[in-house]
Amino acid sequence: MSNIRLKKALLLCGISSLCSSVFALPLSSDDACKATNVSDFSQMFSCGSVEGSLRLASYSTNNAYFSNISQDTTTAGGYVNYKTARYNGFQAVVGIEGQNRLSHGSHSVSELSDGTFGIGEAYLNWTQDKFSVTVGNQKLDLPFVGDYSFYRVQPFLYQGVDMKYGDVDNFVRATYINKYKSYGDDNFAHRDRYNDDPYSAAQNTRLDHVTNFGLGKKFNLNDKYLKTQAWVESYEDSFNLYYGEANLGFNKVKWNPEVSVQAAYANDIGDAQFGKVDSTSLGAQLKLKPTDKLTWRIGYDHVFKKNNAWGLGSLPTPYAHNTSSDPYFAQPFFTSTQDLGPGDFYTTELSSPFGQNAFVGTRLSYVAVNDSYKKLSSLNNDMYEVMFYGFYNFTGSLKGLSLSEFVGFQKLQGDANLFLQNRFGITYNF
Repeated sequence: MSNIRLKKALLLCGISSLCSSVFALPLSSDDACKATNVSDFSQMFSCGSVEGSLRLASYSTNNAYFSNISQDTTTAGGYVNYKTARYNGFQAVVGIEGQNRLSHGSHSVSELSDGTFGIGEAYLNWTQDKFSVTVGNQKLDLPFVGDYSFYRVQPFLYQGVDMKYGDVDNFVRATYINKYKSYGDDNFAHRDRYNDDPYSAAQNTRLDHVTNFGLGKKFNLNDKYLKTQAWVESYEDSFNLYYGEANLGFNKVKWNPEVSVQAAYANDIGDAQFGKVDSTSLGAQLKLKPTDKLTWRIGYDHVFKKNNAWGLGSLPTPYAHNTSSDPYFAQPFFTSTQDLGPGDFYTTELSSPFGQNAFVGTRLSYVAVNDSYKKLSSLNNDMYEVMFYGFYNFTGSLKGLSLSEFVGFQKLQGDANLFLQNRFGITYNF
């Protein structure tokens, strides 16, 4: 049996075995299973539950990233987790994940090309009031260290310890990361996204661990609110990254405006695996609600040029490279702000629910690259992107099933050909 067929068999057998074993557990109708914490250790397992996501992703591109290559790949897979009930504050989760390529063109999309199967989320959580500790393989939502797999097939996971106190707006949080696994792999390793980029100068970097510390506070000011957050992220023997953001909202003003500012700074430390790092970014954003449903967002970021520094002052992001622009206010969708060099970035976006089940939006982004960066490559040039997206969530007997669509193009100054991309997804969450 070929490796691909073996992985298919293992994936199907693994999901089948896990589901069979879990559904074979006694299903209790006692009120004890409905409690926040069960009172008996055996109920921790008998009151457990299964959750997961089955997904299909189909990507197609023309003149991909201005390389004169067209790509087509369709892949299916997902993950299944068994989650125990909570006992004395403790809850355990263990899951499997995998993907298998269904079809592809002459050039395939790398992240959707490998057949994978393995352990996914696997962690122990203890929660008491507002304090929580999670140890193991888990999703994270930190700046530039996030879950970038929502519209992909497999989870983007980190192995480590995450401690937090508070809620989404008022918190103290400390996180230690030992390894990570991207949405295209099935193994955790001391690697980063630059290792998988054949054009990166940081292919040989090794992140033995990353530590993160964050604070957040919301202030209610009569008819206004102010939300603030600050983060320090230390990438061992590489660099420290500092990020801060503030959002001022006006509840009783027409169109409910929210004005935001952000700043990011990074400097090299230790062995400086990325060489000299000296990056400063400043940004501003305005959000408006012209109607009850319509949201209008305008974002701007400036990345300062620094001679003889990594990317002439660009921000290194080992886990978000070629994946996400994460908290940057101004960002294209098909490429990442921090990967495009120093300069000025602009974004305007309109989004709105459409009927009861749909959500639609459109985004226009423009990148004005610093002249010094343009000289490094013909691909380092001013660019704009136009993108449309939509979601449809089924209800009733099809609840949990959704469709997603992202389609758009980028135009690079000096290149007559458009970079076109279409991403279609089918997801069933249960």
